[in-house]
Amino acid sequence: MSEKIFRASTLNVKDLKKQRNRILALVNRAIREKNDVDLISLTKVYALLYSAYAEMSFLKLIHTPKAFSESEILQIVNRRNLEEKWEKCVEFAFKKLNLDANLGDIANKKQTLRKILMEYIIKPSQIRNKVAHGQWIICLNNDCTQENKEITSNMQQLDFVRIDRYFSIYEKFQQCILDLSVSKKTPLPRLLYNHNGS
Repeated sequence: MSEKIFRASTLNVKDLKKQRNRILALVNRAIREKNDVDLISLTKVYALLYSAYAEMSFLKLIHTPKAFSESEILQIVNRRNLEEKWEKCVEFAFKKLNLDANLGDIANKKQTLRKILMEYIIKPSQIRNKVAHGQWIICLNNDCTQENKEITSNMQQLDFVRIDRYFSIYEKFQQCILDLSVSKKTPLPRLLYNHNGS
């Protein structure tokens, strides 16, 4: 079953990358033509595409052959939300580290990964949810009873360059987890030694 999901996810990720390139071309044209209206619309679509890409890449990651056992995959997918799924995935990936690794160092690296996860994957997924529900200008709370001012502010500050940066950071983050999960007695991934929070 995992192999089929991995193949399907791989095809979906490949197509999402093609769509990303298409949107990049449209954005470049909108910038050249100084078409701010199109740029705003394309930015919102790009935010949706980023979250779709991140979610499908996550599915591909956890079903990568030799990365996680069937039991681990079930425990990951049965978590309540995206944040908990990622946290369980990271937990399992770190279990494959070389047992001689410094425990303090491991704790620091886990904390670094958690910061990256929250800033570049979880927070953008909240924006995506608002965009998907038509809350393009004013974002509401989960019960739709009042404005969520924090997410409204984040939506107003959303720009194409920031989303494009999310793609780049996500790919490095995912590769780090993949390296941890598929390698036997792997050292800490280099990404974790170079992260400066930017």
